[in-house]
Amino acid sequence: MRILGSAQSSAAGAVTTVERKLAAILSADVAGYSRLAALDEEGTLGALDVCRKRIFELVDEHGGRIFGSAGDGFVAEFPSAVRAVRCAVDIQRRLFALRADFPPDRRLEFRIGVNLGDVVVSGDDLLGDGVNIAARVQEIATPSGICISGSVREHLDGKVPFALTSLGERSLKNIPRPIFIFRVDWQEEAPTEGGMVPLPTFSARRGKDQPSIVVMPFDNLSGQGDEYFVDGVVEEITAALSRVRDFFVIARQTAFTYKGRFVDVREVGRELGVNYVVEGTVRRGGERLRISVQLVDAETRTQSWSDRYEGAIEDMFEFQDRIAAQVAGAIRPAIRDAEIELARRKPPASLRAYDLVMRAFPNLWGRRKDTNNQAIELLRQAISIDQGYGRAHALLAWCHASSASYLWTDRPEHELDQARAAIEAAGSISDDPTALTAAGAAISICGDQERAATFIEKALALDPNNAWAWARLGWVAIFTDEAARATERFQRAMTLSPRDPLGFNMRLGMAFSMAMQGSLAQAITIAHDVVNSYPDVTWSYRHLAAWSAMSGDLKTARWAAEKLLAAEPAFTIERYLALPWFQKISQWQQQMAEGLRQAGLPDR
Repeated sequence: MRILGSAQSSAAGAVTTVERKLAAILSADVAGYSRLAALDEEGTLGALDVCRKRIFELVDEHGGRIFGSAGDGFVAEFPSAVRAVRCAVDIQRRLFALRADFPPDRRLEFRIGVNLGDVVVSGDDLLGDGVNIAARVQEIATPSGICISGSVREHLDGKVPFALTSLGERSLKNIPRPIFIFRVDWQEEAPTEGGMVPLPTFSARRGKDQPSIVVMPFDNLSGQGDEYFVDGVVEEITAALSRVRDFFVIARQTAFTYKGRFVDVREVGRELGVNYVVEGTVRRGGERLRISVQLVDAETRTQSWSDRYEGAIEDMFEFQDRIAAQVAGAIRPAIRDAEIELARRKPPASLRAYDLVMRAFPNLWGRRKDTNNQAIELLRQAISIDQGYGRAHALLAWCHASSASYLWTDRPEHELDQARAAIEAAGSISDDPTALTAAGAAISICGDQERAATFIEKALALDPNNAWAWARLGWVAIFTDEAARATERFQRAMTLSPRDPLGFNMRLGMAFSMAMQGSLAQAITIAHDVVNSYPDVTWSYRHLAAWSAMSGDLKTARWAAEKLLAAEPAFTIERYLALPWFQKISQWQQQMAEGLRQAGLPDR
């Protein structure tokens, strides 16, 4: 379709007719062409000629026309957006097959951008914003990547089988308005038509028993004046994650080499050898700052976790520190969950000690006797493979201590002895915050709060954003009759990891500390919420029964007692009070015992 417009000639006063039309424009060039030419000019020119021949054939097959081909790039027009995108995908697939004929450091990788817009016809040439936008969109694409504008995206629904991922609004050089950009994930689509070459399945580098991560420069969606703050947030998050010994973090200096250009997370994963990528944006609106952060699997491009933070500009430096702590605290369980899922998919014959520990993790959190026993079995298998695996021993200690704490055994003292033995077998765990926390949690349940605090404080010195460590330090404060300090520690743990699998434990700890400070109503409210959200956490009924009776609500107390006995028929107040953590809070021990009696629970 052609649209005729008119423009006034200021020189002669004549009216000049300008021919316009709507066209889909495909712009492409070779990524890093100057480097390749410098390495091998003749070889690169030869490779470029071969690629161009294939490209021009494909453009013609899809009904397109090349109207510009200077240097290493070219520009083509198509009668529809669908044809342009299909051609772009065919080009990348055909070039992928050709790359095998060239040495790895001599292969040409094209970046392609597609835009649908109004263009000016000048003989055989096309001019105007429609062409310029296609060229700018192409610059955003990764090597061997395809990006399209929002105007193209609107015409593709149901017409192409490729995944389309939004990259948000982008400000493009010399383009007066922001443009929505989408990535065409052409590698995700299995080829179905003749001439298309199957693509290999890429895998992230997971050789070490330690996941790896990079924090990419965040996109600044505000003015240049906020650039320093954006960089500061990234630097703080990188520093916070670097203190987490559970995974390897790429240095900030390396990550910042990607600043100012769009890169695909899969490409980052390949180049840096990382499993996970942290991305984010910062936007300033009036006196408020909004920061969005996400964790992406570098192999599958799937989002493992995301969150958004808002704060006042006047508090930006405090805000920056808080975000860094919260992101580091939240990413740990997100990565752990991803590693657990990876271990689950492995066949039993290929399992290593690390994989067995990852498989044990979902069963560690004190919900049921059967899952706790499964964790014990998996951890023992890990230890049989690697006798010196300190973390496996420490987590085994936690499982045995949990068995005693939740009264899942007829012999609690035997389980506590098993926990103590596992801690001693762990050997040197001084550089592993997870192992230190597990050992501290276990020895705390065994009654040695001073040694427990030593373990957990070492864990926090290595990793200040370890939510589990803060929660266990909260329980140590309860068992040493420091309820106010316990409240602060549980609050910090819940802030760092609001979706933690041990969230119920943190919340009950918070309730316990409030009850000890005389706020029974608040404690009961939290206990009710935990009971409703986690009905399989049977030990929460102990607290609800005791606190409700202490507050005079015997109806609720007896209901909770019935629920507890239905789940734990062997429960007695005597067995409960025999647990060693009550040693330093004997007054509270007696109050709990009396509340449980009023609720109707048996003494023996």
